[in-house]
Amino acid sequence: MLLIPLAISLALAASPAASEPSSVIPERFHGAWSSDLNRCDDRESGLNLSIDATSIAYFEAGDAVTEVTPAESNGIHIQAVHEDYDSMETLGRTLILSDDLQTLTFTYGDGPDGVYLRCPTAFEIGEPDPD
Repeated sequence: MLLIPLAISLALAASPAASEPSSVIPERFHGAWSSDLNRCDDRESGLNLSIDATSIAYFEAGDAVTEVTPAESNGIHIQAVHEDYDSMETLGRTLILSDDLQTLTFTYGDGPDGVYLRCPTAFEIGEPDPD
């Protein structure tokens, strides 16, 4: 009887913990987001961002994700190399999704929170408008 609990303990110890870092943004965060749903198709507005498995694209800037760890309340913390037109730096971000997965609260390191809404169609930063 002692062998069964021991086998379960060993199997659990060998499994990666859910809180271990990854380099992939979970799929529920992927897609096009905007702080103004009426501007989802305006890539140059500066109000939009697009998230995929390994990066976040903004107008004239982007984040290459290097580490993702779970956070509270349906969120993640990421470390990313942020590159814009004149610099590169490593920054932390926190992304938290609403329960319905349609609102994203995005914290830029030490900066203010941004609130983004999921765009209703597949607009992606840098991609042609779907017609």
